[in-house]
Amino acid sequence: MIITEDDIKGCINEERKAQRKVYETYYPVLLAIVRRYIRDDEEVLDVLNQGYIKIFKKVNKYHFENSFEGWCKRIVINTALDHLRSSKRYRDLFSFDAIMPAKQIFNDGLNELSISELMQIIDTISPISKVVFNMFAIDGYSHKEIAEHLGISVGTSKWHLSSARKQIQSKLKLAYPEISLLYG
Repeated sequence: MIITEDDIKGCINEERKAQRKVYETYYPVLLAIVRRYIRDDEEVLDVLNQGYIKIFKKVNKYHFENSFEGWCKRIVINTALDHLRSSKRYRDLFSFDAIMPAKQIFNDGLNELSISELMQIIDTISPISKVVFNMFAIDGYSHKEIAEHLGISVGTSKWHLSSARKQIQSKLKLAYPEISLLYG
């Protein structure tokens, strides 16, 4: 299904049919986004529904110059981040403020993995590093934006990205020793 300008205007006018079309069209994409940030399935659905509520409440603020799907994605990402910030177990993780030098290591072997295999590995790294990695590598946030959203320093954001990369590389070497042999 394709969301048209009339569908968006229908959402602005609170037409249930238009809202349902938006919901059903973007559900798989937005669900996948929330799952990148949150592990618990019940929390995922709760955050996704909160995101849709925000989308439908703020749809009158959407300007038709940009992608509506991208606008919805940004709202859902911010909803997931708000949820993480408000959760005590994540707040404790965000308080980490040590800075280690970032050493970037790239491995061409990742090209041989499927997206689902890589996402399974990313899902196993420490929660705060996973959030920073998702925001930076997948959603395209800068370290400055990540720091502002999460209430951490830019240096801490960089450290968590480095930590996430190291954790992912370590897990890839264990899961796929042939990659380690070929690419180091």
